[in-house]
This record gives sequence, structure tokens and C-alpha cells, in this order.
Amino acid sequence: MEIQRDVHFLKVPKSGIIDSSNIVVIRDADGLACVDIGGGGEPNIRQTLRLFEAEGLRISEIHTVLISHTHADHMGAIGHFRDLVPGMTVVDHEADAPFLRDNRLLNGIFDAELVARHFPGTRFDILEFYRNFCPISETRPDRTVVEGDVLEWGEFVFEVIHTPGHHPGHISLFERTHRDLFVGDMLGVEVPFYTPHSGGVEAYLASLDKYRALEPARIIPSHGDLIEEPAQAIEEAAGKVLRRQERLCEALKAGPRTLRELVTEVVRSPSQQAFPGVAIVASHLAKLANEGIVQAVEGNRIALTGKG
Repeated sequence: MEIQRDVHFLKVPKSGIIDSSNIVVIRDADGLACVDIGGGGEPNIRQTLRLFEAEGLRISEIHTVLISHTHADHMGAIGHFRDLVPGMTVVDHEADAPFLRDNRLLNGIFDAELVARHFPGTRFDILEFYRNFCPISETRPDRTVVEGDVLEWGEFVFEVIHTPGHHPGHISLFERTHRDLFVGDMLGVEVPFYTPHSGGVEAYLASLDKYRALEPARIIPSHGDLIEEPAQAIEEAAGKVLRRQERLCEALKAGPRTLRELVTEVVRSPSQQAFPGVAIVASHLAKLANEGIVQAVEGNRIALTGKG
């Protein structure tokens, strides 16, 4: 779908546990610039090719791919398309570049060790998880960017907004003329997971504050439809996060709990308790500890301090 002249929104329908991300394609005098390039694996790559063809866009014209963050559904196909289009420039946030070069580092960012510690006998490896749904790949970024940098493609000037929480090097882009905001995974079909090493709930909420200050006219998400009511979407996401924190505090009013006990009380879906549930709850507990609302007590348990 061409959402404005020379800007195409390639929407991927929801179909599974992990779906390839939407792709934004901007045409300029040099060809095509893409924000994300979709998941790896033959089915995802075929789907991306079909989306380009349906829009009358040619893969061979891609000159730049900006990676919003190194999660497989957004950039798993980068190795394939880099081989297909020699000379393609890959752009990434400087905090994200190490994970793009070495995917094994992602287990630390996903806090995989929390699963082993609090759910003994449960093994979680993000690369194995991705392999089943949306294979990932590695590459070297040709350019890294930071907060406040600009990317100019045709008549469009995109400001780089660093928005950690879901991933430490997550990028959002703001186009000031039309006030379009590309948010990656930060808003959309659902609130994304956050982990302590990705910036946690504190970084996620701070990123939402950045969105509020920009006052976008429209939000372009990586999953789901265009968001035409940005302010409402931002407040709804923040509300969901804060209600999760309230449930956590309510559970602690009954007395000290271990982290695993809190996960089973706060995360309703059993299939999501080991991951991402344990990382989400750990993120909230870190925030509450920083605010002096909870503290560790004997027996690896957490208790309210009586403050807040």
C-alpha cells in the first residue's frame, strides 16, 4: 500500500507465533530504501518477494536497509538479500551493531539465564527458538546511527529516535513534514516484551515519553495496521504496562513471594511464563526496587517495603 507518494507500507498478515515484520519502502533517485527487510527462512523470504512484486517494486533496486533492531522477524533475511543485491548499504543503531554481527549475544539481551534460574529444567535459547519460526542471519553494518541523526531519502528526512526497552538498540524514525512515526515493535498489535538487559520497563516507558513529545500524526508499526490515533495508542500501551505493575503489587500484598510465584500470578498464559514472563516480571521488580517499593527478603523472596 502506498501511504503517500513514494512511501510503501508492506503489511504482513498475522498468521503465527512469530510473523515476519512489516516493511516500509521509500523510493528516491537512487532506488529503494527499506526500513527492515523481514524474517529469514524460505517461506518468509518468498512472502517478502511477493509483497514487493505486488507493489511494483524490485528487490534489485534496494540501495539501503535500515534495521530497526536485531530480532529475527525484522532482519532475519538480511544475509539473503545482501547476497542478492551486491552493494546494499546496511544501517543500524550503534548499540545494536554487536548483535547484528554476532547473533549469539542475543541470549544475554533476552535474559535467557533467568529462565534456567527460575524455571529449572526449562531450556531457552533464542537462536533455537527463532530457527523454528523465523531464522536469523548475521552481517556487518556499513553505517551506524545514534539519537538525532537524520536519514534523507528523496524528499523525506527521517530523524533517528533511540527507543530501547524491547531491545537496547531499537530505532524509531520520525518524519517531521508529514509527522509520520515508524515505531518498530514498540507499539502495534500488542505491547512488546521487555527484559532487564534490553532496558526493561523503565526504558520502555521513557521511550513512550519520547513519542508523546513528538506528537505524531500517524504511527507506522512493524506488526499490524497503520495507527491513525497515535496519542490513544501510546496511552493504551502505557496503561497496560502500569496495570501489569499494579497486579504485581497486589500479589505482593498477600506476603513475600519468589519471582517464579509472582510470574505465575501475574502472567496469565502458562506458555508465556518462562519466556517472556520471567523477564517482564524481573524488569518490573527492578523498577519497583529502584523506587523503594519492593525489597529482597530471606529465601530469595520479594516483599513490599510499605512505601509507594
